[in-house]
Amino acid sequence: MKEKIKQNIAIPLNKNTIDREEKDKAIEVLESGYVTLGKNCFEFEDEFAEYMGVKNAIFVNSGSSANLLAFFALANPALQSGDKPQSIVGKEVIVPAVTWSTTIWPIIQAGAKPVFVDSDVDSLQLKYEQVEAAINENTAAICVVHILGNAAEIIKYKELADKHNLWLIEDTCESLGVKHQGKFVGTYGDVGTYSFFFSHHITTIEGGMVVTNDDELAELMRALRAHGWTRQLKNPEKYTEANPDLDPRFLFINTGFNLRPNEINAAIGKVQLKKLASYNKARHKVSEIWAKDLAKYSEYFRTVRVTEGTEASLFGFPIICKDKELRDRLQNYLEENGVETRPIICGNIAKQPALEYFDYKIADNLDDADKIMDCGLYWGNNPLMTEEEIAYLTNTIDRFFNS
Repeated sequence: MKEKIKQNIAIPLNKNTIDREEKDKAIEVLESGYVTLGKNCFEFEDEFAEYMGVKNAIFVNSGSSANLLAFFALANPALQSGDKPQSIVGKEVIVPAVTWSTTIWPIIQAGAKPVFVDSDVDSLQLKYEQVEAAINENTAAICVVHILGNAAEIIKYKELADKHNLWLIEDTCESLGVKHQGKFVGTYGDVGTYSFFFSHHITTIEGGMVVTNDDELAELMRALRAHGWTRQLKNPEKYTEANPDLDPRFLFINTGFNLRPNEINAAIGKVQLKKLASYNKARHKVSEIWAKDLAKYSEYFRTVRVTEGTEASLFGFPIICKDKELRDRLQNYLEENGVETRPIICGNIAKQPALEYFDYKIADNLDDADKIMDCGLYWGNNPLMTEEEIAYLTNTIDRFFNS
């Protein structure tokens, strides 16, 4: 039986990165008396779009809402699609089996069918060969999910989507600020989504962003974000002039939701965005240390392989153990000694009981997704980690294998 380490160090999944400046900006918003979607939100959208090098950014109340907005826009009858499918309704959307639930639910809720492909056990990213083989006459879109601060080979997927005139969605909620071949992931596709949840690369407490270079698609998403209303559109005059008998203050041009963020979220986000590069650099440095220090245990577990050409920023440090029995023992030992852990997202989400109620398809075997589910775990990698905490994690694993 492994000895529990006497210690007073805890390694949480994340630390609170909201500092004095963010708190002061939040107080300014409260004191202003204007707290709903407004000036700060629009400024944050503009700053984010400029940072990422895209034309349009639409701020919403969560990364899950960002996915919801993206897929419902691609299912909307007002969509201007060009050569791509007019709507994803009744069509298939290819998506990796290793992902978060709210990548999948909007596909189903929008009336499309998720088609699951396997995810590589070394990089955790979806497998290109399975994606390519899954394309058929009913395929409308490919949803690439960049997992845990790594990146998929997104250029290959863009070429594939362009070849077949498919929509390309990048769920980048776990890889904000990560670059592949010198360009931010999330900006290659027709739509990219991001999350600013507390444990992600930056935080607005709750919040998310959708980006696109398609102006018409962006305007559609702005309407869908808030009730189908014209209030926050870039060009509301287009609709007020076409409907002169209706009060322009309450003019609705489509269906919609209430996915709006608030001014406090945005005020915090504007400060956090300035810290993104340094936060990601810090995370990358920590993951390099652990990858080097833990390489001696390659007989027992593998660390993540960063996709070639990627400037990764792992916000959790994932490993795949040689079998489930070792994973369970190591996970329990880490937890007992103050190291918070998680499974690698949902593992093979096709095995989750909720899928029993809905129509989906499995493109091929999901063997690696099963391995990730059964044998994978990760612990936190945050930008405020101290040298003592970094060493403590390594020493804890050393004690597990050597005591």
